[in-house]
Amino acid sequence: MSNEFSPARKSGSSGAEGKSVAIDAEEVAAYLKANPDFFSDRDALLADMTVPHESGKAVSLLERQVKILRDRSIESRHTLNALLENARYNDQLFSVTRNLILTLLEEDNLGQLARVTECNLATQPGIDACKLILVDTPAAASELQKRFPSLFRSKRVLCQVLDKETSQLMFADMTPALRSAALCPVTHGNNLLAILAIGNQSQDYFNDELDTLFLDFIAEVLGSLVNRLQTQG
Repeated sequence: MSNEFSPARKSGSSGAEGKSVAIDAEEVAAYLKANPDFFSDRDALLADMTVPHESGKAVSLLERQVKILRDRSIESRHTLNALLENARYNDQLFSVTRNLILTLLEEDNLGQLARVTECNLATQPGIDACKLILVDTPAAASELQKRFPSLFRSKRVLCQVLDKETSQLMFADMTPALRSAALCPVTHGNNLLAILAIGNQSQDYFNDELDTLFLDFIAEVLGSLVNRLQTQG
């Protein structure tokens, strides 16, 4: 493409010399995009160009470009800050998960295993209560399956709103009742051995958008440890 830009072009269909047609906005935009240095030696032209502003007042193209670059810079900083915050949060989760698992590997008693899990996780931000519920009797399995059938079918983390009755079943010692929970199936093979229930007082805290990577990992480790201890017992 030529470095010189003409506001009109010759028509190839009529054959008449000097006859031209207007170039549309898309072609102008394409040319300027392909030649970003077009205004480098055309300061007077650049100074004369104006574009509408949100306030209704026209501003120079250079002012508008500065504003766009400033807005993009602010947006980039916000994005970077969000990424750094997410990285710090994930680093904290990793540290909590690592410490918990190393502690659990030392336990040789189911009751103590449950207490260590509950006490450790209950101290973390966003977790108002934690309970490791063993599915060790037909009655317990029947009651839990009646309330959480999808959990038994999918054996995947279930995040949901809690009514008062269900909150009392899962977290009997909590007052007032918790409003939402993440229910993590603790399995070995295809057998559901326990449910790791994590609750929060906010109805919207545990929802379908929750990233359950660390919870899945903790539940997998618990599944192996619970199965080992039950087999030994």
